[in-house]
Amino acid sequence: MTLEFAERNKLAEQLQEKVSSLENKLERNLSGDEHVQELLKEKAALEQKVDETRQQILTDRALHAEMVKRLETQNKELEQKLQIATEALKKSEAAAAEQDLKMQKLQTDLEDERSKLQQQILSEKQQYDQKVTGLESQIAALEAAREFDTTAAQHKISQLEKENENLNGSREEYEKSLKNQESELNRLKSELSSRETVSVEIAKALEETRKQREELEQQVSHLASLVEEKDQLIAEKCDTLLKQKEELNQLSQDREAVLLQMHQLQSDVEASRSRAAEKEETARREIDALKLQIQECLFTREHEKNVSELEESVGALSNNHFHSPENRVVEQNGEVAAADVTQLQKDNRELEQQLAYKNKMIKQLQQRMMELKKTLQKELKIRPDSEVPEVREKANSEVPNASVTVTNNSDLNDSREINFEYLKHVVLKFMSCRESEAFHLIKAVSVLLNFSQEEENMLKETLEYKMSWFGSKPSPKGSIRPSISSPRTLWP
Repeated sequence: MTLEFAERNKLAEQLQEKVSSLENKLERNLSGDEHVQELLKEKAALEQKVDETRQQILTDRALHAEMVKRLETQNKELEQKLQIATEALKKSEAAAAEQDLKMQKLQTDLEDERSKLQQQILSEKQQYDQKVTGLESQIAALEAAREFDTTAAQHKISQLEKENENLNGSREEYEKSLKNQESELNRLKSELSSRETVSVEIAKALEETRKQREELEQQVSHLASLVEEKDQLIAEKCDTLLKQKEELNQLSQDREAVLLQMHQLQSDVEASRSRAAEKEETARREIDALKLQIQECLFTREHEKNVSELEESVGALSNNHFHSPENRVVEQNGEVAAADVTQLQKDNRELEQQLAYKNKMIKQLQQRMMELKKTLQKELKIRPDSEVPEVREKANSEVPNASVTVTNNSDLNDSREINFEYLKHVVLKFMSCRESEAFHLIKAVSVLLNFSQEEENMLKETLEYKMSWFGSKPSPKGSIRPSISSPRTLWP
């Protein structure tokens, strides 16, 4: 800033000298109007430049004054912050002791929670076993009911077929008799034309044949109505059989979905078991590391106390050393005590720095322990109700011994391959069958591919649109649009 001021002052002086020289020229040379006008223009331009430089100088001075004020205020703020930091350091030293007590309380709380979790895992394991047995009994009952329904339906179909055959036979017999009567009637008509003399007898015979014909026609109509009723009964039985077959297909699909859910639960439980064991081991290791670091901090504090005592003793010795006339010879030979004091001060500073670093590490590790505790609680509580019992049971079997067990990767791979094969089978069947058959496979496909309720409803609506003659095409809503926001779980 000072250099700029100096340069601008020099420019102002130079411009003033030029103005004065131009005024002298104007006073000397008054001849030549054009020359005079040019000089006047130069004079006006130079005066403008002088005014501009003066204004810039004034603005620079004002800016300089503002900068000085800002620097003074910043200096005051830094001094206040320094005082606050010293007070905070004293508070942190006092808080370190409290945090040690909190660490001990946390360890006791962890042990209590671990025992509670073990008890919960045992109870939920028993509940899960009861659910599995109930599902197996339901599956067996459904299979028995399906077999009974199939046998009953087949028996009814065979009975209806026999009745249909009997009705067809009786119908053929009545038709034959009707044809015979018609042939007789034709023969009688031909005889009537040849035998006019026996018209009375023939008329009687005709009346009798007409009566017989009417009776036969009534019998035929009655038999036709019986046949129609039997056909309707057969159609109704076929519809009931088709409905029963569809219900059997639905039951089999529900059974397959239940089996698939059991396979998925087993694979998820094994994966969560391995994760819980790993997290428990990491938590145990970090607790051991925290204990070691706490011991180191205690050691450093004891060392700091010893150093402070040594400083006090050295200060007392130095005072005695300076006041006694006998020790002046030692000072002349080489100031050994002062060098010891400076070395002790350096050691003290290094120990203070180490203590501050250890306190920071303790805070970070405490935060890490809280995070691990929260993640363990989430892992054990946020899982679905069907998965939590077995996960907690397996975590319980591993935690008390404090030993990490590695899950069998081959079993996991086998279960995942079985799930993938079943998924492929269901998807191929869904894509190759008709719409009416695919409608019953929607539940199994939605379970396998983790569809939401909205996506499952969308699939049902599209299949109904394809099966119907009239209707509007359903439009995707929300997360079913092409830009899917929530990613689904992928098969390995």
